[in-house]
Amino acid sequence: MRPRPSGTKPESTASGATAIGGGPGQDHSVAPRTSNSRVHSSSVRWLGSSYIPHRGVALSKQESAGLTALGAVLAPLEGGGPKTEAVVQRLCAAISLGLMVDGQQLPSETDLAGQLGVSTMTLREALAVLRQQGIVQTKRGRGGGSFIRGAAEILESSSLVRLQEMSIQELRDLGDEHFAVTGAAAVFAARRGLRADIARLRSLADRLKDSSEPISARRADSRFHIEMAVCAQSTRLTRAQVALQAELSALLWLPRLKLEPAAEAAVHRDLVDAIEREDDARARELAESQIESRIRRLVALRLELS
Repeated sequence: MRPRPSGTKPESTASGATAIGGGPGQDHSVAPRTSNSRVHSSSVRWLGSSYIPHRGVALSKQESAGLTALGAVLAPLEGGGPKTEAVVQRLCAAISLGLMVDGQQLPSETDLAGQLGVSTMTLREALAVLRQQGIVQTKRGRGGGSFIRGAAEILESSSLVRLQEMSIQELRDLGDEHFAVTGAAAVFAARRGLRADIARLRSLADRLKDSSEPISARRADSRFHIEMAVCAQSTRLTRAQVALQAELSALLWLPRLKLEPAAEAAVHRDLVDAIEREDDARARELAESQIESRIRRLVALRLELS
């Protein structure tokens, strides 16, 4: 096993990742690779048509600037056309994943609109929809603003209805994407993850094991998968995993699927062990097997509902 470099700060890594085990809504960072990054030829391995830096390769300041998980959810919207519904989905995703929590105040309309790359008019329309759904409450006057309000429970109650509206083909396609993204994240986490990255993954596996109610279990599980993509030091994989968790996590943790936090956490711990051993083949196998099992159960529930 190659020696793991230690970070210069107790709460950070060479990739710029910060611990996520703190207070509500705390962000964690991912260090993206850029097309102009330079690494010595002895520090890369060939995979398909891409050079992949080995663990321990120093990242540039531009690379280590990174982005947060919340930043991935609230990244500027792409494409033209109406964006109100897209803004609603992005904010619901941040709430569902625990990146925004009940009682938390949203950024100002100007700042949030700028973050999402939309006009303030579009943002106000989206906030109106969220107020109508009971997810956001807006207070006027001094100390006012828009606040998250009982959103986790509201989003949870709509999941079964959403599952009934999805076709089997939609579920399978979503499962295929989840399978591919999570497997790749596991491989690159095993190749690139630093000690602090792995410590955070273990902490999240323990948090899932100790979860006593569905919402905390779902959030710990989702954050584990997102953090594994962060550990892989891939901006695109992190964004893809955030989007998948936003779409799937509430469905996968429906009470009728009967996922056991302790059993799922045991798989996570085995996965972290493989990542720590730099056993990318075993890490991929464990990650893909867990996703395949979950999607199979979700499809079975969908068939039962129909």
